[in-house]
Amino acid sequence: MNAPASLIDDLLAIKKWSQRPAGQDTAEVDTINVLIGDGTAVLIAGIAAALRVDFRARITGSFIQEFDGTAGTIQLDVQKAQAGATPSFTSIVASAPPAITSSGRYAADNTLTGWTTDLARGDVLRFHITSVATFKRILFALRIRRLEP
Repeated sequence: MNAPASLIDDLLAIKKWSQRPAGQDTAEVDTINVLIGDGTAVLIAGIAAALRVDFRARITGSFIQEFDGTAGTIQLDVQKAQAGATPSFTSIVASAPPAITSSGRYAADNTLTGWTTDLARGDVLRFHITSVATFKRILFALRIRRLEP
């Protein structure tokens, strides 16, 4: 019994997804970017954004950039949950939350000490401002290594 051509094509496509592209010896590096604030009103503490991740990945760095010309301070909490009717969010940043301190405009963390860095397909990330002063808009970025297409 022969399978229909469309089924064979589908199976070949699925197999290809699990293989690295020719010449690529490591997983793909990408970034999850979250713009927080409108540039007019000063940011306030609380949940600022959320997004869904539809691929397995590992977080390898976090970055905060203010780009409107105002120095300030901010501390964020990144929380994760499996999507569903009643998600239960837990912090992934441990005792090393992303922060700009001392009236700065940029912060980077490539160590992520204590962080839960693995993301599963279907995870929802929530970005919570713990404390903030002066900033009206920031870009928060998570550098990730995709573990699947």
